[in-house]
Amino acid sequence: MFVSIPRHVSHVKPKKKIRIGRLAPATALMVVACWQPTTIVRHPIASGPHVFGCAATACGDPVKVVSITYLGISGLLIEHGGHVLLTDPFFSNPVTTPGPGVLRWLLEGPRIAADSAVMEKLLPRSADRASTILVGHGHYDHLMDVRYIATHRAKTAVIFGGPSIRHMLKGDPGLRSNPVRLVAIPLDKAGTSGRDGEWLYSADSAFRFMALIAGHAPTFMIGQWGYTFAEGRVSSDMDSLPRFAAEWKLGEPYAYLIDVLSDSSHTTLFRIYFEDAPSEPPLGFPSAALVASRAVDLAVLCAATSSNVNAAPERLVRVLKPGAVMVTHWESFFRSRLRPTALSHVTDLRQLSRALRRSLAPRSGWVMPLPGQTLRFRTSESYAGFSLN
Repeated sequence: MFVSIPRHVSHVKPKKKIRIGRLAPATALMVVACWQPTTIVRHPIASGPHVFGCAATACGDPVKVVSITYLGISGLLIEHGGHVLLTDPFFSNPVTTPGPGVLRWLLEGPRIAADSAVMEKLLPRSADRASTILVGHGHYDHLMDVRYIATHRAKTAVIFGGPSIRHMLKGDPGLRSNPVRLVAIPLDKAGTSGRDGEWLYSADSAFRFMALIAGHAPTFMIGQWGYTFAEGRVSSDMDSLPRFAAEWKLGEPYAYLIDVLSDSSHTTLFRIYFEDAPSEPPLGFPSAALVASRAVDLAVLCAATSSNVNAAPERLVRVLKPGAVMVTHWESFFRSRLRPTALSHVTDLRQLSRALRRSLAPRSGWVMPLPGQTLRFRTSESYAGFSLN
């Protein structure tokens, strides 16, 4: 296995480091946004010359194909037989280097808002058919765009997440008036490495999913000390949506097992493990019995800050034994999505590739797609390989 990083990236002159006077949430965001070289990624990066599954023109029976489009950050559009499930859709990237009023920006945090024009440009039309939106945690780069997408595009989708996610989205009048569209998964219904959680089903019975109690890696490390942005939970319904980045709280982080079900027998055709943040082992792990009951065909793993967690993702991969890995949340979300895609400075791609090489089975591969690219899988294959289109 190999990672051919030099062929796929180009470098721009690093931005200057900035001095900070206090460790406020906005200062932390500013450090993450500005203290990094800009590394442009122009092509997908893969572990080797594996090409499995099917190309768009040769997939055969669509009933036997699962398509997964990488939307960027932790966003996925999972489609099978015309049924659609979304995870963490986010496009706005509102936080950039502050302009005038920098002192207030540092003390209060950047006031941010969803960018509907960018969403309309980049969100595929098939997302309008989504029956379900899964959200792993409440930070703005995972939750902020969900309100617009749920009220303007995927108008019948039910949103699932931890209790804090429901409390924050209740700040939108449209969702507040239709509360059945907001489902809070309580901690006692989520799984752990020692017990199974409760399977929940999409309204169209095309998917089932189980939340797994997870964590969130520190945003950055100083020696052995870690800082996690916007920690905390929201315990009651908000009167309005959060206005500042730090008001979008982490909440109760979950990973998910997602099963694609057959239309006729509702048996599992394809199993996906999804995380939107690295967790300290064994947080985010399914039980051994659950893994033994059905193989994980695809593990979707978060790249950003994975180097800030011990043995991530090696221990998780050894438990899951996935057929393939899709690396997500690797790019900077401090740049407009309409600009060339840049690697986040909190993504240590070389360390991640070494960890995957050590922990994946020889026949398994991994791929880091560009936003907008689709992976297609034949569910009838015993090995779930991938094809990029």
